[in-house]
Amino acid sequence: MLTPGGAASRAWRQLQQALVGCWRDPAATAEQAARYRGRQYHAVLRQLPMSSSGNAVTALALCAIFWNKADHGVLLGLTLAIWILAAINFGLWQQRKPMAASTPVSIRTLRAFALLIAAAAACFAAMGGYLFGVADSGERLLLTAVLAAFIAMGSWMCACLPLAGIAWGLTMCTGVAIIFATRHELVYTYLLGLLGVYTVVVVATVLVSARVFLAGLKAETEIEQQKQLVGLLLNDFEANASDWLWETDRQACLRHVSVRLAEAMGVAPAALQGRSLLDLLASMHPLLTNDQAEMLAGLAACLAQDAPFRDLVVPAQVAGQPQWWSLTAKPLRDAAGLHQGWRGVGSNITAVRQRELEMQRLAHVDTLTGLANRHQFGQRLAGYFAPGQAVTPCSLLLLDLDNFKTVNDSLGHAVGDQLLQEVARRLSAQVAADALLARLGGDEFALIVPGRLSRGQAERYGAQLQAALAQPWRVDNHSIEVHASIGVGFAPTDAGSAEQLLKVSDMALYAAKAAGRHTLRFFDPAMDVRARHKLGLLSDLGLALQRGEFVLHYQPQMELASGALLGFEALVRWQHPVRGLVSPLEFISLAEESGLIVPLGAWVMRQACLDAMHWPAHLRVAVNLSAVQFGNADVLHTLQDALQHSGLACERLELEITESTLMRDSQAALQVLHALRSQGVRVALDDFGTGYSSLSYLRNFPLDKLKIDRSFVSLMDSPAGDSSAVAIVQAIIQLAQALQLETTAEGVETLAQRETLRRIGCLQAQGYLIAKPMDALQTRSFIAGWLVAPPPGLVA
Repeated sequence: MLTPGGAASRAWRQLQQALVGCWRDPAATAEQAARYRGRQYHAVLRQLPMSSSGNAVTALALCAIFWNKADHGVLLGLTLAIWILAAINFGLWQQRKPMAASTPVSIRTLRAFALLIAAAAACFAAMGGYLFGVADSGERLLLTAVLAAFIAMGSWMCACLPLAGIAWGLTMCTGVAIIFATRHELVYTYLLGLLGVYTVVVVATVLVSARVFLAGLKAETEIEQQKQLVGLLLNDFEANASDWLWETDRQACLRHVSVRLAEAMGVAPAALQGRSLLDLLASMHPLLTNDQAEMLAGLAACLAQDAPFRDLVVPAQVAGQPQWWSLTAKPLRDAAGLHQGWRGVGSNITAVRQRELEMQRLAHVDTLTGLANRHQFGQRLAGYFAPGQAVTPCSLLLLDLDNFKTVNDSLGHAVGDQLLQEVARRLSAQVAADALLARLGGDEFALIVPGRLSRGQAERYGAQLQAALAQPWRVDNHSIEVHASIGVGFAPTDAGSAEQLLKVSDMALYAAKAAGRHTLRFFDPAMDVRARHKLGLLSDLGLALQRGEFVLHYQPQMELASGALLGFEALVRWQHPVRGLVSPLEFISLAEESGLIVPLGAWVMRQACLDAMHWPAHLRVAVNLSAVQFGNADVLHTLQDALQHSGLACERLELEITESTLMRDSQAALQVLHALRSQGVRVALDDFGTGYSSLSYLRNFPLDKLKIDRSFVSLMDSPAGDSSAVAIVQAIIQLAQALQLETTAEGVETLAQRETLRRIGCLQAQGYLIAKPMDALQTRSFIAGWLVAPPPGLVA
């Protein structure tokens, strides 16, 4: 709580700060303070001729009025003193007149000037006091009015310099107070009291006026500093920026031509001054094209509309070279708001325009290989199937590189791009001039050959292409053999439209790949039958859920250190009533392509949670989540529904996702994973090391476990295996340990693999060594048997 003494001290400090603010700027530097004093001094001296003249004339008038009543010697002495001081003031004004208003002034000079002002006030007060003694009542009234006027006028005229203003006011008021105090009439006692109030008002007025004047000086200084900063920025812009400033008058004639603008136009600045901007641009072109004329007309319209415009492209030509400029400007207005011209920025965008033209050219070309792209391919192929006309015979060969993904994954995308360029070069050397070779995307190429080739010709053509690719290609000490599968379709024999020809050729390509790759296949109607078979399988897949044809099998996971049973991975199986047991490799991809994986995945998750409720409470169940499921908006709802329906605790459910799932939409995946983890569900990264294996995903995504792919585990004790397999697995384990993630090795089939994994720090194992996948009833029996007596050799 603030005490009375503290409040008084605080009020006194605030008063001191206020008074100091009237005298000077506490935040100003010594140089700024000296300039402020110069401005204050200059403002007062500027009024000295008028005030000094007024003082002299007033003294002379009083001398004439009281000449017959006063002692001539005294009267002339006081008048002469006032005239001398007026002359000194006039001399100070003459001395200061040629100087700049902000010429610095010392504190000593201000004090000397204040003494001069006080001396002038003392002379006036002395003269008034002397004349008061010889004047009658009417004359005393005149003298009182004159003295009061001089107090106010002198203080106000010196208010810019508070030391001088207060010196004048206090000196005059003191003199008048002495005059009133020596009078014995009661009225002078009253006047003396009023004079005290008047003195306070005069001093306060001087201080307030001084504070306002000083605030104005500070504001002017800030504005000047801002102007200097803007000037520096503009100068720097002119000196270093690639753009240039331009300005015109109301007639769009250039003024204040910048050096940059002159350099852009290739002429001297003086040659541009006063020239019409539109005429200059038009004169650059010997003959304006329609597009150029239209652009200049657009600039003329903008200049006539008196409104800002931005990024207006206009043509130019400098040193015979065509250029393109972009202009941006705002109208200039005077204080009355009337339009006075334009000011803006221009830039040379020739390089940008050239890139745009190049992009238009590249719209028909594959940028990597230089071949025709899919767009040009589609246009050329459609030309053989003109509407309302007979189909023009042609042959379409689709080529797909057999081992490109291996090269791309093992040696990197840069090498993969070089390989595609080499393939394009080799294929182009084998293609006739009237044929079109295109890259459709990835490692897929297409060749349109005019005319109907025979099967023999097509085979020889395909063999020629394959032979050109078969020659080993060396890069970075690697010898790469490139093979291609080729699918061939003919028009109009196989197809009556461009879309149909592309479809049948793609079927033939698919058949070539299925036949072992590095082969050529022609379209056969049987391929369409197989495609329909696939369609039928897809149709059966849609009904399989309704018929209850799917079952879940479970494969156990154990802790390597203790041999404890940790849980099971749920694996879906399809028992087709006619086709028998359909491999997941066949129907899972179909389900993902069709979107049926979403309801199938929901059923798997719900059934797995229900089955897990029949296990001991410490056992978890792991469910695979495909990329399609993970990207579905209802994945969280599906999870919650399965948990609520089964009553399974969240921490007993583990979801397995692949690296490719995270690659689809990393930001959305991150949100989903955080939502899963917030509910207590565990997340494992499946088949780690076989996909993209980006360390940034491990660091950024909330994971609980890495599952080491069986391809690494199987090589650890294989005589023909990779000697680095153990090192790779150990590196994955150490990485997981550093990130505080669990590790599970898949495909563990031998005791040697188990021992190696345990020795290098792997925490968990899954594979045939422990048990093959089992149905739900077999799984319960397995759990019961494990708890009673674990299999020999598995428990440490």
